Amino acid sequence: MAEKVLKSLILVESAAKAKTLRKFIGRYYSVVSTDGFLKDLPKSRIGVSDDYQPDYITVRGKGKLLAELKRETLNARRIFLATNPDEQGEFLARQYCEVFGINPLSHCRITLDELTKQSYKEAFVAARPIDDKLADAFQAKQLIDKYVSHKVGEYLERKIWRGVKVGRFRAMLLKLIAEPPAQKVLTIKKSLTAATLQELAFKELNFSAGRTRFIADQLYEGINFAKDGYAGLITYPHGKEISLTSERREPEAVKDYLTEYQFRLYSLIYSRLTEKNSSTRLELDGTTNDAALMAKFDKLGVDWAEYYSGGIASLIKRKYITAEDSTYKVTALGQRVLDAIAGFFDDVFNAKSYNEIMVQVHEVAAGQTQKLSVIENYCTKFNAAFDKAMSELGEDAEPQSEPVVESDEVCDKCGRKMLIRRGRYGVFLACSGYPDCKNTKPLLEPLDKKCPKCGRHLAKRALPRGRIIYCCESCDFSTWDEPQAMTCKTCGATMFVHKFKDRAPMLYCGNENCTTRANHPMNKILADIKHRAEVRKQRKALKTEAKS
Repeated sequence: MAEKVLKSLILVESAAKAKTLRKFIGRYYSVVSTDGFLKDLPKSRIGVSDDYQPDYITVRGKGKLLAELKRETLNARRIFLATNPDEQGEFLARQYCEVFGINPLSHCRITLDELTKQSYKEAFVAARPIDDKLADAFQAKQLIDKYVSHKVGEYLERKIWRGVKVGRFRAMLLKLIAEPPAQKVLTIKKSLTAATLQELAFKELNFSAGRTRFIADQLYEGINFAKDGYAGLITYPHGKEISLTSERREPEAVKDYLTEYQFRLYSLIYSRLTEKNSSTRLELDGTTNDAALMAKFDKLGVDWAEYYSGGIASLIKRKYITAEDSTYKVTALGQRVLDAIAGFFDDVFNAKSYNEIMVQVHEVAAGQTQKLSVIENYCTKFNAAFDKAMSELGEDAEPQSEPVVESDEVCDKCGRKMLIRRGRYGVFLACSGYPDCKNTKPLLEPLDKKCPKCGRHLAKRALPRGRIIYCCESCDFSTWDEPQAMTCKTCGATMFVHKFKDRAPMLYCGNENCTTRANHPMNKILADIKHRAEVRKQRKALKTEAKS
């Protein structure tokens, strides 16, 4: 019987990256994904003390994974940390050292600017200790953002109602959306950064910022080239500049291994980086869309590329803005937020203040200043603004409840009007006769996305245990997969994203008759989901029949 090989363990934060690296490692190594943060600041409370110390807790739902990872690390010969080559990646690597008892001074840290076999070999040669300066830089920004958003939430829940909050970047973004954009022409320079890629993809491919980031991550994390194995096509897309891992991989040569959207974005990147003169003119027509907002941030000198798509998604989710035909508009609630913070937080929620913090964070990364001094300096200024805002409300101001809205529906048990309520699982309908009548029913939250089956609007429905299902307001279409703001370039139907536990999410067109769905792997996945649902329905019917 062969002796069991004691392997070294490589920890990464992405299942897709782990899958690619497994193709490079030898028999003495294994790769495991942590799925991002294992510990984070709590969502339900501030999590930052008065002297700006963090209180990290295990991320909800990761207890089982954490226990499994601890068993893996205990049985490992050595442990290496291959998280992303940026400040957040360094912070995660340091966190994993603390969680798993790894010596941060050992040569445990390896960085991969590109996911190729050669880069993997070079990373091991250059293995180093954890860089506390880089980790501190990320933590400084993280603590400032959490402290500020929570404190502003305390003010806004008294000024407006509970649950209303906004952070530094999103306050700037909301204000820019409220301002009418100018008509102008911009020139996008040759160098390819995360920001210029998002601008180019919007102009040339009509890709949203979120779609571009999503696909760029896939191109970095690795493509399956069959007999040639897995490899990334571009370097880390959130670094200073994006490069090709190999100019020999021309778009047409790898087309068969890419999805339509991967191919289109990779073609754009390839042509941009291989052409001698590739400056691009971007015309802004006075509409508030992604291009106009990106241009505004560029003019203000704001480093927006990493936070823009998440900021837009958050503002839409909180109903501060609407998105119709790729145009953004501030809602009545969004305007109330702007009015509430105006005059109090202008000096701490502007581009100048934001840029100053980013410069100071980079100084922390370079070892030129301490993270605590950066946090203290900003939060002292912010607290003065916060205290002024709270004093205007008065000492007796209490958190307000969101106004109860009466729906058009009537309770099918007592005939009274149903009210729109908000609970831990989302929005629902409750009888106005409570507590005499405790009837409740799901409320469909209308979305600005169209049903791929009938063309009417989709809606979101909250289910028990935090589950969400998306369905049509008119026909029988329903899915667990979240609809995206992007539409299919072939048929115009809504795009959806299917998430996996152990690999990268998959985008697909919701129209099953679309030519892009021919031989698409999602066809089998969706058929299996439908089959399992029908089996459960039959079992439930049999149980009901047996009881009767």
